[in-house]
Amino acid sequence: MLRRIGAAGLRHKGKLAIWVALCLAAAAAYVRTTPPTYTAAATVLLEPRRQVPSVAREVAAPSSLDLNAADSELQVIRSERLLSTVFDALALSDHPELGPQPPGLLQMLTSRARDFLRSVWTTATGAARAGAEASLRVDPRRNAFENFARRFSARRIGQSYVLEIAYSSTDPELPARIANAAASAYLLQSVAFKADAARSGAEFLQGRLDALAAQVQAANAAVRSGALPAQPIPDADARIIGAAQAPLGPSAPRGSLILAFAGVFGLLGGVFVAVLASVFDRRVRHPQDLPRETGLACLAVIPEITGRRRQGRASAFDSAMLVAREHAGFFAAGIRDLATAIEIAWATRRSEDSPVVAIGSWRAGAGATLLTMNLAQLLHHRGRRVSVFSADASSARGEDGGPAGPSLTDVIASGSTVQAVFANIDGVRLLPIRSATPELNRFVDFRDPRAGLVIAQARQRGEVLIDLPPLGESSDAVALATHADIVVLVAAEGVTSYDELNDALGVLQRAGITVIGTVINRGRS
Repeated sequence: MLRRIGAAGLRHKGKLAIWVALCLAAAAAYVRTTPPTYTAAATVLLEPRRQVPSVAREVAAPSSLDLNAADSELQVIRSERLLSTVFDALALSDHPELGPQPPGLLQMLTSRARDFLRSVWTTATGAARAGAEASLRVDPRRNAFENFARRFSARRIGQSYVLEIAYSSTDPELPARIANAAASAYLLQSVAFKADAARSGAEFLQGRLDALAAQVQAANAAVRSGALPAQPIPDADARIIGAAQAPLGPSAPRGSLILAFAGVFGLLGGVFVAVLASVFDRRVRHPQDLPRETGLACLAVIPEITGRRRQGRASAFDSAMLVAREHAGFFAAGIRDLATAIEIAWATRRSEDSPVVAIGSWRAGAGATLLTMNLAQLLHHRGRRVSVFSADASSARGEDGGPAGPSLTDVIASGSTVQAVFANIDGVRLLPIRSATPELNRFVDFRDPRAGLVIAQARQRGEVLIDLPPLGESSDAVALATHADIVVLVAAEGVTSYDELNDALGVLQRAGITVIGTVINRGRS
């Protein structure tokens, strides 16, 4: 599995690099366009203590807290009553950050779509339109308070009695003021309740009342100033153990973390997509997969020639001579493997005659012509006489460089009046299959006995190779293949699919034609 993942990543390394670069660019754009957010937090320790009641109606505080009581105090801090106290005390209703913000592109598109749908469904009656307009009216203060509440947070640290009150803002000075004010408001709310309880008694100690009043005044002043009380508040059953400080730097966005996440996400996501694409990729890539997918053996793998990646754009003569070039070592080795595989397959038939070998593919561009011509050159350099029937008319030229003589189609169409005249390409006899007259190509029947006679005459002279037209374009290729003893299918790596090979194999087998195997051509010719 790891090898397949690695192979898929290497196969799509260009696309994978582009995807990772796009993820990093998107993350960098997000970091640069997102305004920095500053966060400050104040911590409060719940510290209940038993007090001696000053009057009969004042109830003593419990000596300890349980976890449920701590969670209840946390909800008190999050309550709208306490948040409203802080919001009003600091006059935040007019703060620009909490006011209406210009919508982004996505919000703008969503709003327009929502308005369009609303207008379609509310045009029936005037009352519906009036109700829609009323629903669009928003209280500015309420909207600012909701924005304020979304930026406010309170949580309990672990299982302790320490509560953390935090606020996030793009203003670096505002978070500490609001966090401290919220902590002071919590103390104010707690001590004010005790002051009211003491004040409501019929008998109380003046000193106790004065102390509670002083604590209330100190806490109230702290809330209004966005700071902590100037004096201790012992009767609040809580103690502030950490004041919110002005943040030294933004807490968001965390650029390095976002970029690292984008890089890892891009890499893993790209590899996952590459592996997924490889799983559903039905194109021919590995020789060992051919027997499993098609039942055909891989006769040879023809690699690209170093420095000649554009083999398909080479001239006909250059393409036919690739096997003889000095820099074509691996390419020539692949052609030799193909020739050896054909000889071994034919030797199993115990026949002394040279076989008529047809080489073809399901569609054009797989490189059947290139392999046929170079196989012919290899056999010629081994001292054999080779005749080639070529489906590529441009590759058939006379010895003087001019057009060759009549084609196989011309011989069939003319009866016995025209003789087959083979062109000579560096020692290889070549006869084009198609005629230069389009009308003749339209009505020719390659099952005609005259076609078999021409091929039999060529066989008497030596080796015969037939360059088949694409099997998926017409039935002419199958008709020509009936004159061959064995057929070799060509698959272009990364282009030809296993389904195309199976279709070609099925067409040939239904006609009773023997297919000995497949050649993987990486030349993309």
